[in-house]
Amino acid sequence: MPYRVIQWGTGNTGAHTLRFLLQDTAFDVVGVWVKREQNVGRTAGELARLVTGGPRATHDIDDLVALDADCVVYMAAEPSGSPKEAGTDGWESVDTMCRLLASGKNVVATGISGLTNPRAFGDDVYERLRLAAESGGTTFFGTGIEPGFMCDALALSLSSISRGIRSIRAQECLSYATYDQPNYHVSHGGIWGAPCDPSYGDAFAEHILAAGMGGPVLLLADALGVTLDDLTAVVDLAAADEDFEVPMGPIGKGTVAGYRFELLGIVGAETRIAVEHITRIHRDVAPQWPSIGSGGFRVMVEGTPSFTAEVIFDEDDPTTAGCVATAARVVNSIPIVCAAPSGVCSFLDLPTISAAGSFA
Repeated sequence: MPYRVIQWGTGNTGAHTLRFLLQDTAFDVVGVWVKREQNVGRTAGELARLVTGGPRATHDIDDLVALDADCVVYMAAEPSGSPKEAGTDGWESVDTMCRLLASGKNVVATGISGLTNPRAFGDDVYERLRLAAESGGTTFFGTGIEPGFMCDALALSLSSISRGIRSIRAQECLSYATYDQPNYHVSHGGIWGAPCDPSYGDAFAEHILAAGMGGPVLLLADALGVTLDDLTAVVDLAAADEDFEVPMGPIGKGTVAGYRFELLGIVGAETRIAVEHITRIHRDVAPQWPSIGSGGFRVMVEGTPSFTAEVIFDEDDPTTAGCVATAARVVNSIPIVCAAPSGVCSFLDLPTISAAGSFA
């Protein structure tokens, strides 16, 4: 029997997930939630940019909670508010996930990236999800490409070929020049086009920590048996040399057009585990910063032996490739999550997720 799946969100990444699901007989898409009113009533096939067919999309949460399904892939846009604060869109997202879990549906989520580490937002958020999963006999799993794989699951796997490790550093280097998601600007602290001054960098560092982006560092530390003394964020900003416009909006000369942040796991006075994001809104911004091909990921292990591993997308548009890779990770997770004991999971709690069953 195919897995009965509800697709929650059909944006830049969700549309790719929906396409994977519709094209694989191992899955049966039984419901689709959309945010935009103009998409209500459109078929799943239309939203996935395939031929028409499949269930018609709805904006009614109650209808989908009542629907019989094995799993919900929760891929609504990243909220701007904290899941810890009642009344915010982050709180409401967790509330919706809890309703779905309690109704008997497993949830694989990218909608709040910090939840790749289920304890990233503290015990209250974790307990809300755990109690809902317990009530419904279901499993919650937060995943993605970063966080969710490249800088945590992949980095941990790579650590297995070294001993006496002194440090691990994982980098994401991407350009968002083609990314068409206005909410990304809001959910990332309104960074693009903001004043390029140190005080704003300090505020962005606080936002990064509050958004749970330190989760991969904490997961790696837990898995490797490292007790951290501190987790800190360091931010560097790069200004636009001229006015230009991208799908997310206009960027003014002298405003933020690139950021580089490091999440540092400190032991004593040394950085032992670091996750670094180098993000540009235009490929020509901050040429002095590291880059990885046209966009990719790098893991550097200092140990015996020391080594560097890179993942570089072959596609011309690495931003779209990242969205497709995230979608693949979500779909490949569904069978594993549906078979898991009820509860709240990170990748550390699950068997290896692979593309089993999807070779063309």
